[in-house]
Amino acid sequence: MAHQLATSPKLAKVDLSRLRSMNSGAAYLPPEIRERLIKRAENISHFGEGYGMSECTVAAVVQPFPGTIPSVTEAPGFTGVLLPSMKARVVREDGSDAGWDEPGELLICGDNIALGYHKNEKATRETFVNGWLHTGDRFRVDRHGRFFYCDRAKDTLKVSGTQVSPVEIEDTILAHPEGLASDVAVAGVPGARMLDERVPRAWVTLSLHGKRKGERYVAKALDEWVRTTLSRPKWLRGGVQVIDEIPKSPTGKVLRRKLQEAYEAAALKDGRVRSKL
Repeated sequence: MAHQLATSPKLAKVDLSRLRSMNSGAAYLPPEIRERLIKRAENISHFGEGYGMSECTVAAVVQPFPGTIPSVTEAPGFTGVLLPSMKARVVREDGSDAGWDEPGELLICGDNIALGYHKNEKATRETFVNGWLHTGDRFRVDRHGRFFYCDRAKDTLKVSGTQVSPVEIEDTILAHPEGLASDVAVAGVPGARMLDERVPRAWVTLSLHGKRKGERYVAKALDEWVRTTLSRPKWLRGGVQVIDEIPKSPTGKVLRRKLQEAYEAAALKDGRVRSKL
């Protein structure tokens, strides 16, 4: 819904001047889409976001309404602060606590946390450990207690020993100066160097300007933009592919696995891995 409001040409003439507040939830909202929404409804005084799960009774982190917590100020990519009476940890892969502004998996604890999964002892043991709910999502927290979403732990790629966030690459593509893509998904696909290697590949839907420029121009321009903006492990070595629509769940979560399976099926049929570039 947020993506449609921000990008649909049909809404260009709709009067949104009476909107004063907007909130987005259920799935990650790219900063570029958030800024487009704010520009579309220029009289918005508050745009709220947050983070939660069914296992923590919907919410765990929310953006406070402006002025309610004077010590907490807005920042790019800011997800929110921890709800009252809750505790949180951000941990590294080895289970040790991460430092300030260091990404790691978010663990949360509080009276709103579920007791476990009904008739699924294995999943309960793996997810609810010593009173902490392992969310499977990676965050970083700064010294002001502000939480910043990074990505899903299972979606994070390891390229040449470096952790690569698909979300970071997606945000970079959407921030291209020409606005060539209206939506994007990045996921790992088999690389050419090692059998178990996964390298970033981008699937994009074109904006009106991108359609005018053409698929070949967009693919080349986005590849060069990522190379000049991000470090080498984050380059799109898996290629760039233009598609009509990014597959998503009913709540707006990107179905990266669906894109990966389609890519690998095509590669298997061809007998080799091909790139659109």
